[in-house]
Amino acid sequence: SLFENLSNEVIYEIFDYLGIYHVYHGFFNLNQRFNNFFINSNLRIQIDISSMSKSNFEQYYKDIILPNKHRMNYLCLSNAFTVDIIFSPPRLISKFLQLEALVLDNIDTRYLNNILHHLIILPQLHSLTNNLIDFIQNSTLFYLQLFRVPKLKYCKIQFESNDDQQLLPRCTDEFSSIEYL
Repeated sequence: SLFENLSNEVIYEIFDYLGIYHVYHGFFNLNQRFNNFFINSNLRIQIDISSMSKSNFEQYYKDIILPNKHRMNYLCLSNAFTVDIIFSPPRLISKFLQLEALVLDNIDTRYLNNILHHLIILPQLHSLTNNLIDFIQNSTLFYLQLFRVPKLKYCKIQFESNDDQQLLPRCTDEFSSIEYL
């Protein structure tokens, strides 16, 4: 087809406009050239899994996320099953070396401690957005863990707390790089 005759640069522009999810559904396994765009490219990948079904996600995870985990710079998760898959094998999240921004939307706080523990090892993570669906039992502990994420500069959190403690700890010996909280 005429589309296949386009230069790689033009195809990259089209793919960037469409987004990785739509490109994956439209072009993955079409031919070897398009598969190489996904597998052998140095371009960073932004992944938004907010509206994906579990069955679609499992295939997408195998075909796109796992082979490209070292290239992802943005990841948006909004389902418990996606959080389970990304954060369950602890060593997997440590492979997201280029991840700069993480959005966790409608996430249950039972996943929070595990997630925050793993974010400490991400060398490029500087933006975190959390929208939690339930109460944080101990907001002080939550903030202390959050302050340990080394390069975090931006953090937006929406949650309710049912503890009697203050929302932010008064003093801590921890240094934090956070500029916006």
